[in-house]
Amino acid sequence: MDDKPRVRAIEAFPVQQDGKTLIYLKDPLNFATPLGISPVGYFLLAHFDGRHAYSDLCEVFEQRFRTPLAHAEFDQFVAMLDQHYYLKSARFEQFQQSVISEFRARPRRAPAHVGGGYQSDPVGLAAQLDSYFVAPSGPGLPSVSSGASMREAPKAIVAPHIDFHRGGPAYAWAYKPLAESPGADLYIILGTSHCGGQTPYILTRKSFETPLGLVETDGEFVAQLQSQCAEDCFTDEFLHRGEHSIEFQVLFLKYIAQKRAALTGKPEKPFKIVPILVSSFHPMMVSLTPPEETQAVGDFLRALRQLAQQEARQVCFVAGVDLAHVGKQFGDEEPVTEDFLKWVEAEDRQLVDRLSALDAPGFFHEIAKDEDKRKICGFSPLYSLIHLLDGERGHHLHYGQAFTPETGSAVTFTSLIFKGADETEN
Repeated sequence: MDDKPRVRAIEAFPVQQDGKTLIYLKDPLNFATPLGISPVGYFLLAHFDGRHAYSDLCEVFEQRFRTPLAHAEFDQFVAMLDQHYYLKSARFEQFQQSVISEFRARPRRAPAHVGGGYQSDPVGLAAQLDSYFVAPSGPGLPSVSSGASMREAPKAIVAPHIDFHRGGPAYAWAYKPLAESPGADLYIILGTSHCGGQTPYILTRKSFETPLGLVETDGEFVAQLQSQCAEDCFTDEFLHRGEHSIEFQVLFLKYIAQKRAALTGKPEKPFKIVPILVSSFHPMMVSLTPPEETQAVGDFLRALRQLAQQEARQVCFVAGVDLAHVGKQFGDEEPVTEDFLKWVEAEDRQLVDRLSALDAPGFFHEIAKDEDKRKICGFSPLYSLIHLLDGERGHHLHYGQAFTPETGSAVTFTSLIFKGADETEN
């Protein structure tokens, strides 16, 4: 083990447990399992930058806590972090490569959040998802009147990717119109890549396993899309392994297909997906460069738009996104007060208005005007979606804020659908 430990890029935020404060560690790449450590342990962890050994930390530790730093306890703490893969080390690198190799070799993408974010039992899972429709803030269960014509399938859906226990009803708002329509044949899913990526867009050919059955990825469409891009969009394919922004949408799409079949008494309509993770556009926002003016982004969007327009099948775009991330958990010093959340909502709604109007310059301005103060993690998928739609109308269905007192932080999200310009309201 390296005598100068170096922590990996992880998330850390305080939680209250049994009246005590713990610092919760989470790995965005899902190599490490979640772990709670003491504030004292976190003080040490914050100094694990690969330049400080035990002898370097003794003085700062004693100044802070007025007690010596025991060598044995220090070694034990470092070993524990390395055991859970939170440190950059030879052990972690070997483990990382084995996990990536195993993922690349698998023909299918296994569900990463089953059993935690949602139930593994199909019956229990269906009941769990049903509950979001009938929740006090939900839209009510979908229904199809006997003999009545179904509404047109949306051209695009904007749904959250927040965990279900905080945002479940918002998913229901986004997906209810789809359940009450014939559905699409191909869903092109744009999800936030929370771990970035070397390319703006990250593809996979793998189909997605869910407790409700397999959802097939359209490998031929994906191959055609890659063939028209100069960059290798499979370079960071392994980021699909643990990313929830697409997994949650795939789960809902499969559930909705089965719900529609139960409502209509018809067989479940088959469909395929094209899963696309979108990396951060933050550097372009800082430089005030419209993302489509960069070659990699512009070429990909033109290719995807052209392929979608050439499709004989019914296509629906799905964006799995959240909006603002504010508070201590996300690096803000100012407290998240009621007045602050009202300001966040007002700013979010202006952003959603620009999205609904498919106003790319206006959408970009709303984020760039304060250098993305609210940290809109759905910026890149939503901006991409605007460039993929033409003549559709956005209909805002729901807005929500999830405040977590333990971390003094909040995440906001929204639900929209886009219809064709010639479609009338139901």
